[in-house]
Amino acid sequence: MTLLRNVLALTLFAAGPLSAATEKTLYQFPSDGTKGCYPVGSLLRDNAGALYGATFYCGSGGYGTVYKLTPPAPGQTKWSASVIHAFAESNGGAALNGDLVMDGSGALYGTAAEYGKNLQGVVFRLNPPAPGQTKWTETVLHAFYYSLAYNRSDGSVPSSGLVRDPNGVLYGTTYYGGTLSDPYAIGYGTVYQLAPPAPGQTNWKETVLYRFMGGTDGENPSATLVRDNSGVLYGTTFSGGTGGCADIFGNVLGCGTVFKLTPPAPGNTKWTKTTLHHFASGTDGAQPLGKLFIDGAGALYGTTTAGGNGPCGDGIGGTVGCGTVYKLTPPAPGGTVWPYSIIRNFQGAPDGASPQGGLIPDAAGNLYGTTFGGGSGLCSDPYYRNVGCGTIYKLTAPPPGQAAWTETVVYAFQGLADGWEPVAELVRDPAGNLLGVGQLGGVDVGYGTVFQVTP
Repeated sequence: MTLLRNVLALTLFAAGPLSAATEKTLYQFPSDGTKGCYPVGSLLRDNAGALYGATFYCGSGGYGTVYKLTPPAPGQTKWSASVIHAFAESNGGAALNGDLVMDGSGALYGTAAEYGKNLQGVVFRLNPPAPGQTKWTETVLHAFYYSLAYNRSDGSVPSSGLVRDPNGVLYGTTYYGGTLSDPYAIGYGTVYQLAPPAPGQTNWKETVLYRFMGGTDGENPSATLVRDNSGVLYGTTFSGGTGGCADIFGNVLGCGTVFKLTPPAPGNTKWTKTTLHHFASGTDGAQPLGKLFIDGAGALYGTTTAGGNGPCGDGIGGTVGCGTVYKLTPPAPGGTVWPYSIIRNFQGAPDGASPQGGLIPDAAGNLYGTTFGGGSGLCSDPYYRNVGCGTIYKLTAPPPGQAAWTETVVYAFQGLADGWEPVAELVRDPAGNLLGVGQLGGVDVGYGTVFQVTP
């Protein structure tokens, strides 16, 4: 349902780092849980270099935190951590998703997948302290409410972060909810819009832009959306589509889709949804989870957590692949089909497995991302199988006339102070350092880390 679905109670073995890159652990979440545990999502970096993020659990309320890491003062080396807000089992929401956004006033916006007024998750805002104060204030902008019995076709369980347009409008997805025609009465997910209050008003207006219908249409959108300059939204669904991916009971769920949501023409109100790709598992890839990246030519790049030609298994004797990186190229003039290509098949060891985050570029056109597992680190699952601790990787575009991208493992996590199970997209600072979070690892019980890697 959320990224933390993949946090495993794993047994850890570790070896020394093998990469030439320099890794620096900026923060290790303490074992008392006061600052939160299991960080999720991408970091948000402000103009002063401070980092903001979210944890899934722990904190003084037990249900996650939003935290801030402030860079060291001149002559110092230690980053300072503070909890901006601790969530509790209440109307304020619980189980955060990360991928926060910030407005011009410094207010933070995010989503929580659980609890809230209707127990189905919320969108929240955290307002900075007033002058002379220290406490941030939470405001719930929307509490989701889906109910077949009461004919409420809102979304339910927001499992991704937010994207914000220049007018302050927020866009996101919910994992469940939407259509009332689901025979199981939980829905297949939605794309929603949350508009700021009109002048003189205080309530934000939520509009469901699209309700997934399940099956070939896709279901369970899980990744943060991406928005192009014309206002078109792109995203993925973790399940649904035409692929034959099944659960452990043999029920076919589909392998996921990539979709496009086009704003209405002037005078209309209906957004148009187009499915750009149905994942087919096998060498095609399956179960996308990370945020898409759009390049200057309009091509989409993304990752799948499974599929590809790698040897990774499902834990019960089947081979599901180690995941892929793929590219969707816009149609030729007059066409409608987006050509699809795989640019990387992960192999588990030593290059990584199960990428859960998307990609970010550098000025030279190289792409960087993380894998949840794999690599050279000796992290093991409860059955003492080495599954790796995760990696940061670099993909170099092919030279003119060539087709093959080149992958380089920038850093292989070892599961100690450096953390393990890196998730979501990286953030690049002006010096070229890559910043991110590991869901596990760090001190004592391993509540996670914030790291910096210099390629």
